[in-house]
Amino acid sequence: MAVAGVNLSLDTSELLRLQESLGKVFGDNGDLAETLGEAIEKALEPAKLRLRENTPVGPTGNLKRAVNMKIVKYKNSGVAVGLLGYNRAGEGKSKSAAGGTVQTGPDRAFHQWWLEFGTRQRVVAKLSNKKYQRKAHQRTMKSGKVVSIQSHEVKGQNAYIASSYSELGPFKIAKGTGGRVQTDPAYPNAFFRKSKTPIVIPAMNPGGSGEPPLRKTWNEYQGKVAERLTSELRISLERALDALTYTSTGSVTGATIQAGG
Repeated sequence: MAVAGVNLSLDTSELLRLQESLGKVFGDNGDLAETLGEAIEKALEPAKLRLRENTPVGPTGNLKRAVNMKIVKYKNSGVAVGLLGYNRAGEGKSKSAAGGTVQTGPDRAFHQWWLEFGTRQRVVAKLSNKKYQRKAHQRTMKSGKVVSIQSHEVKGQNAYIASSYSELGPFKIAKGTGGRVQTDPAYPNAFFRKSKTPIVIPAMNPGGSGEPPLRKTWNEYQGKVAERLTSELRISLERALDALTYTSTGSVTGATIQAGG
């Protein structure tokens, strides 16, 4: 799991009291960790669904696909921890998004940190001879004659180029209105820019055009998570106490404690 370094905090006074009470009831730390883990999982599930709603969808859909949560149960110490965020980018099964080097898969959210915290300004300062495909189009000559230009490959010579050709795969380009370059498919599935001077790529604010999705989700749902976690721990404590009461009075022989279910 990758949580982008966001500090997630709750008012834990009531939760700590419930955890302490459960610890006194359970004689085994393994059972306590299991109970706490089940309660945390139920409390985080709505926040996970909300994070998926708050996560923007780009050309690959990798970020939304990577939304997940993870529950870690420390059975030696009787502690459980819940993580909410995105799957850590790794080497799972993936395939090319559109013929380029960028892959699609459930663990391809390499960019989640950039979206959460923003990026710095970058400059393309190296001349490029990258090839690109020019879409068939019509050109009006100075004489007024209209000439049809067939689709063909063009090499950018002595120019600064910023494009998605290598990352997202081949695309076609044609000049649109005002002489601006348009790509097929359109941005953000492809982009192209050519300049006689180094190209400045502006910094991106945290969250891009919106709010950082993980931070936004937690701000919206931390109260609900605390409320549901408190409720789940109370239910678990009541069930544990009921099971112990039945066992001590002999009403139920060999009763087992069912926690958090």
